[in-house]
Amino acid sequence: MSYEPIQYELSEPFSPASPESVDISPQSLRHAVETVRVWVDEGRIVGAVMLVIRRNRIVLHEAVGWSDRERQIPMKTHTIFMMRSMTKPLLGTAILMLKEEGRLTLQDKVCKYLPAFDNERSRDITIYQLLTHTSGITGSIVENSGSRYASLREAVDEVGRRGPEHPPGTRYEYSDPGSSAVGAVVAEISGIPVEDFVRTRILEPLGMGDSFLDFKLQPNDPRAGRVAASYCRENGESGPWTKTWDNTRPEEVPFFRASGGLFAPGIDYAKFLSCMLDGGRFGDFRLLSEETVELATSPSVMSKEYGLHWQTFGNDVFGHGGFQGTLSWADKSNDLIGLYLSQSETTGNATRPEFKKLVESAIVKKRANAL
Repeated sequence: MSYEPIQYELSEPFSPASPESVDISPQSLRHAVETVRVWVDEGRIVGAVMLVIRRNRIVLHEAVGWSDRERQIPMKTHTIFMMRSMTKPLLGTAILMLKEEGRLTLQDKVCKYLPAFDNERSRDITIYQLLTHTSGITGSIVENSGSRYASLREAVDEVGRRGPEHPPGTRYEYSDPGSSAVGAVVAEISGIPVEDFVRTRILEPLGMGDSFLDFKLQPNDPRAGRVAASYCRENGESGPWTKTWDNTRPEEVPFFRASGGLFAPGIDYAKFLSCMLDGGRFGDFRLLSEETVELATSPSVMSKEYGLHWQTFGNDVFGHGGFQGTLSWADKSNDLIGLYLSQSETTGNATRPEFKKLVESAIVKKRANAL
């Protein structure tokens, strides 16, 4: 059966515009693009898509380099990326939607919904602690060869039985298995798989029709061929790039892991960011209340750089990055959305924050009128 997206009465939220019409320096923005092009030529990355939106106007949407270097497939603006941890804000949003519906509170104990957490070590972990990465849970449900678990719930139950490495609520430590537990809670409360909840309650209402939550697509689904290959290298910025995955292979984990697993093009993810930037509203559709969005995208008590499954980048700037080279941010003060998407990032490769700085430097700061 071919893929047929559900049709929503949604108009496209973005339209193209010249940079100067929204107070962006075209010269500085072009410098950002040419810098990324140099990164490809120098081998710092294999390819990238860049998207900048200000005041709902697209001022930059370009691609450079390769989607699959070995097969000579060029990167395109509609290339689909493994968003990895950029999935986390969607999971946080799902939990907060259930909270607004009165189906949970953030201070609820996880064991209320997942019996495997009802033991001496895990009993006191709360949903809030999962969202803020303060649960004490560490480690991974993914191993070098994939995962030994058959389902998300099986993996999360083992996480609960194993328990936290640190007393819950005492320190911030970024936790993929904690995010997977968020997904299991969403599934338990909603009564449907977490990926179905995110698809029907978030992706489809926002018109994110090119996005999906695992790689189990029908053989004739045209989106499969648009997914970029993934690259890594062992020696930081000095070694050669090695392809680790491409769209002819199955995903490394046979289930939606919740901490990652979103596949999306930049323009789709920008719709989600736009909704949050507008206080949880997207056209006539409301995803969350303004108060909940403010709570989610503000730093939590124990971390100046993380909210409720959102990274925070200083005053009024939030977003998230993903392993392998993806980064998104929304800047409330400047009404700006930025995405830099690559599948070739390594530890020590700082192209993502470098690109963000280049975009920020392109914003024209208007002087106050002299009195």
